Amino acid sequence: MTDKKTVAAVAASWIKQILFIITATLFISVVLIQTYDINDVSMQPTFDPQGNRVLVYVTPYLFSGEPKYGDILIIDSRVNRNRTVWDRIVESPIIALILGRQDKHLWVKRVIGLPGDHLEFVDGLVYRNGEKLVEDYIRGRTESSLSELIIPKDHIFVMGDNRERSSDSRRIGPVPSINVQGRVILRFFPLTRIDTY
Repeated sequence: MTDKKTVAAVAASWIKQILFIITATLFISVVLIQTYDINDVSMQPTFDPQGNRVLVYVTPYLFSGEPKYGDILIIDSRVNRNRTVWDRIVESPIIALILGRQDKHLWVKRVIGLPGDHLEFVDGLVYRNGEKLVEDYIRGRTESSLSELIIPKDHIFVMGDNRERSSDSRRIGPVPSINVQGRVILRFFPLTRIDTY
């Protein structure tokens, strides 16, 4: 009888430890740090279209306000719906891996405009508050059906670096701040292109 109790106690201890590890990993991936694959042409030349792995700080603006110009973000492109905590949980890369799905609505884009900014698109160039942006990171001209707009409160304007092949705020409009999934802080793969952001 004692051997059965010992085996049961050891098994229960292992199960508790495994559940703790799973819970802690899920918590960290939902609240702190996530990894993402970037396999898209919209951020060329900053990111190649295949094989980029990045670390994303999930709650970058919880204590420090809003994004900054040039921040590279993961955003939820479904701007016409209210996001919930559940969205953040099911979009966790760990959950996506378990469920075997890819969230096509999560886009990687660069912050171009913040609340109150006046953006203009003239002859393939972007002007913010009357000043032409110096964008040495882009590929292609910045064409837009918009001629100008003012970014509303609690919204940001984002664009891909490969302007001719990017779906971004020029198509979906300014992105609510609540739709920011996180900020890219490190590319760790490929090893030859490790970089911080």
